[in-house]
Amino acid sequence: MIRITARLAAFLLGLLSLSAPPCLAGAKAPPSPVGRVAEYESAQRLFDREGAFEPFVETSERWQYSEQRSYRALTAGSYARAEKHLKLGAFYRLQYGARHNDDWVNPAPGLWQWNDTTRRPEHVLVLDATPRIQLARSLVASLKVRFERNFFSAEDVLKVEPELAWFWMRGLTPRATVFVRHEEDFSLNFGRTRVWQRWTYAAALWHANPHLSLGPKVALRDEVWSTSTAFHSALPGNPGYATLFRAWVLGFDVVARL
Repeated sequence: MIRITARLAAFLLGLLSLSAPPCLAGAKAPPSPVGRVAEYESAQRLFDREGAFEPFVETSERWQYSEQRSYRALTAGSYARAEKHLKLGAFYRLQYGARHNDDWVNPAPGLWQWNDTTRRPEHVLVLDATPRIQLARSLVASLKVRFERNFFSAEDVLKVEPELAWFWMRGLTPRATVFVRHEEDFSLNFGRTRVWQRWTYAAALWHANPHLSLGPKVALRDEVWSTSTAFHSALPGNPGYATLFRAWVLGFDVVARL
C-alpha cells in the first residue's frame, strides 16, 4: 500500500512539473549584493572659453557592479552663459558598458544573466540648465537640471543635482574647491520606480595653476533594477520586481582649461 501511494505521488508530481511553465522555476530578479560594493571611476575634462561659450570635452571610465565591468564614455558639447547666474548646455555622449533593465536576460530555461555590454555603443543627447547663486564670498550654490535621451534604449532621464561649493581663496585666486552634491535621476518612460539612480557626492579639487585642477571624490550610488522584458516573457502573470543595487564609488578628476 505504501509503495502504491509513493508511486501515485511521484506520478502526480510528474504531471504538475509537465504542466508548469518551463521557465517558472528559473525566473528570478537580478541578484543584489548585501551592503555596498566598491566601484571606481575617473574623469578627464578639457574646457575652453570663446566669448559667452564654454566648449568642453570629457572622457570618463568606471569599473562597476560586483564584476567590475568597464563603463567608458566620451562627451562633447558646450555651455553658453545665458545671463550672469544661468548657464545652458547641449552635449553628445558616446558610451560603452551601460546596463539597462532589459540586459537581464534568460538565454535558456533556468539560466538568468546580465548581457555583457562593455563593447556596445550607445548615443545620448544631453540638455543642461545650471542656475547658480553666490551665498557668501567663498560659497556658491547651484542647481543642475539635465534631460538625457538615450537613442539606443529609447529611455529618457531627468537629472536634478543641487550642489554647494566652497572655495579656499588666496587673495583673489582660488586654491582649492570642496563640493557636496546630491543627484536624483528620474526615469521618465521606463522602469517600475520614479527614481532610477541616486548619487551623493563629496569631492575636492586642488587648483595647481589657472590651467590645471585635480582631486579625489567619493560617492554613494543607488540604482534600481526593475522588471525586464525577458522576465515578463517568462512569467507573464508575475507582478515583477524592483531590486536595489548599492555601491561606494571612489574616483579622481582632472580638469584642464585652455
